[in-house]
Amino acid sequence: MNKIVEIVEHKVIRKLLYIFFLLSYKLNLKIFVFLFFYMYISIKKYYKIFILKNNKNNITVITFWRQSFLKDQVELNKSKDVNLIMIKPYVWSTLTKIFYPKYMRGQIKYHLFVDIDSIKIKKKAEQFIFPILRQLNKKQLADSFIVGNVDYMEHQSWGDAAKKLNIPFLVMLCEGYFTKYWHNRFINQEHFLAETKFIYDKVLVPGTSAINLAEEANIASEDDIIVTGYPRTDTTYAIFNKIKKVSSNEKNIILLIAFNEPNYLADNLWTSVLDEFCNLAKNNKDFTFIIKTKKPTLTSSLLDSMDKNQKNITNLKVDDSFDIFEITEKLRVVISFTSTFLLEAMCGKLPLIVPMWSDGIESYKAGATFFDLNNSGLDYIYSVQDFNTLINDLCLQNKYEDYLINIEQNLNARKNFLKPFLYKVDGQRTKAITNHIIELTKQAL
Repeated sequence: MNKIVEIVEHKVIRKLLYIFFLLSYKLNLKIFVFLFFYMYISIKKYYKIFILKNNKNNITVITFWRQSFLKDQVELNKSKDVNLIMIKPYVWSTLTKIFYPKYMRGQIKYHLFVDIDSIKIKKKAEQFIFPILRQLNKKQLADSFIVGNVDYMEHQSWGDAAKKLNIPFLVMLCEGYFTKYWHNRFINQEHFLAETKFIYDKVLVPGTSAINLAEEANIASEDDIIVTGYPRTDTTYAIFNKIKKVSSNEKNIILLIAFNEPNYLADNLWTSVLDEFCNLAKNNKDFTFIIKTKKPTLTSSLLDSMDKNQKNITNLKVDDSFDIFEITEKLRVVISFTSTFLLEAMCGKLPLIVPMWSDGIESYKAGATFFDLNNSGLDYIYSVQDFNTLINDLCLQNKYEDYLINIEQNLNARKNFLKPFLYKVDGQRTKAITNHIIELTKQAL
């Protein structure tokens, strides 16, 4: 059903909308575009009020659906404190397409073209949006905005209009907890080096380390940054609190989050861990061993690299499609190397294992990992032998129980580890962010 809806949106509605928006723009018929958004937002708002029972006096917050921001948007969308309206891609991308020529389209490209003709094109788009947003704001259909990342092209005309109308425009830095290696690559992108002036009122960042990221990329000064954590972690917190009630002898999944990509700078470590993981699966038939990859191409690549004997291990699965959170209650151990899930999972009492031998050590020294080897919130394993011993031990009930007691004594270390990356994982991040939106909106009225 979702696939059919997606096809209709992309193949039919998008084409019709393109014609509608293009004619409205070329003929300067702003009233038609206003009426479209008036109906689009109103329907979604009244659904929240009459079906979901949200308070009609809640402020209406507009956001643009983005894949990189979606996990946070889903959590914000659940909030009963605001009425969040998500503008779908088939709407915003089609509207954006009529404003800007092909050479300018793109997250980075848009900001690099500052010649006279390009600036005129941008200004014309902003001037078209301004009266539409002004009317939506008067109708209480756009009290504020929250968007993902400062530099997305489709936000700019709306952000400019919002700024002129004193409508709060908040940005959440989705790329907020980079390793040192990726931090440097991020801040050295061309549009950041050009010191582009981005549009926002406040930039929300997930942790204290992202303050430096935002400042060094010329995104924002510290006065404009609010450390909030991520709404997406509220789901993580809820799930890990739930599994506290699950008996440890029911937890039978050993999970390896694959790191079979060059970006991790640990190819030899990955090959070694994969071989050992397969052997452990073969020798522990009472447990399910799962390798979670990021996408289908990486699954295919991984399966191609495995020999016939490894593929035939009955309690070993390789998959990219399942949701980790669907199996969390059954998780016994998580193994990975610089996985963001490891960070989120530190709010729980689950054994978290980080292999750290071969080129894993070199990757660590190059700053391509999240880790701090002096922090006791994770278990760093420095040899194949120790890795095998530990996983085999964690498959024994009495040793597993002893290990959980040790984790309990190190929960503060985990909290301290999280602070620079995710600030807090406490189930209250959505509430914290909606409070900021509400406060800034009240100040603007």
